[in-house]
Amino acid sequence: MKDNKELSEKDFIHEEYSQHPFTIWGWLAAVVAFTLLIWGGISWYTNSLERQYIHSPFLQVTNREMSLFLWQNPSFMRVNAKNKNGYLSSFQYIDKIGLNPEYAEDYAAAPPEVLFYYHTWHRLIKKEFALRNIPAKEFQNFLAYVEEWQPRYWAQAPAEYITLVNELPQLPEQDLNQLPENVLPLEVRQAFIGWKNYFIEGNEINNIRPRYKEMADFIKKYPHYAHNFWRNIVGESYLTSLRRGNYNPDAIIPDSELSSFLKVAFYNYRFTIAKPSS
Repeated sequence: MKDNKELSEKDFIHEEYSQHPFTIWGWLAAVVAFTLLIWGGISWYTNSLERQYIHSPFLQVTNREMSLFLWQNPSFMRVNAKNKNGYLSSFQYIDKIGLNPEYAEDYAAAPPEVLFYYHTWHRLIKKEFALRNIPAKEFQNFLAYVEEWQPRYWAQAPAEYITLVNELPQLPEQDLNQLPENVLPLEVRQAFIGWKNYFIEGNEINNIRPRYKEMADFIKKYPHYAHNFWRNIVGESYLTSLRRGNYNPDAIIPDSELSSFLKVAFYNYRFTIAKPSS
């Protein structure tokens, strides 16, 4: 009996592709169309955001300005946010807390309520700031951590400030707060004090227990911290007893009548009061 050397049909290579030459081109066209659709959507969204920023001063808050606000109001920092998705996306919170300095001049990606707090803070109390001593060595540590205030990340830094930063390693242990404002701008001083409050003095600030007479003196010097400016934002309980006048001047103010930003401001204020001679 002779072997059947003919190949059966199953042994042939089936070239279905040649029978359907347009299938792969159809998939390719679909992928290209989908990519163009996504690109078009992103482009439309970006242009829409740009138009909003141009026509809305409310949104025109840079990351640098927001960073300065956050050091005074750390409860709004990204590290403390429950949902970090899309919240202050230019701010780091894992390896280092604070702004990525490369995005310092971009507009901040912050929700409306945080922008509202920022504008309220900027309008009322940004300039009512109790300045303190700024040791040169501590200021060097500050610049190493809060990099957006290094001249290479701050295109608008005054020439005198750039000179100061370059000469810091040669400076003795002096108080930089005594320098003129064109040499050390107010916003840099505020950022330094906020950084020091957060990383070095946090426990002391949290445990501060001011007396009514001390707070009354503080409000007299910095009136925009008063109850009437903040009751609708912080809550009706904010400095209620002080407003009503029904208090013992030597009694300690209940913690429920204070706020975190008031504690920070009062803590810094205490360092500006001349100490009695021993």
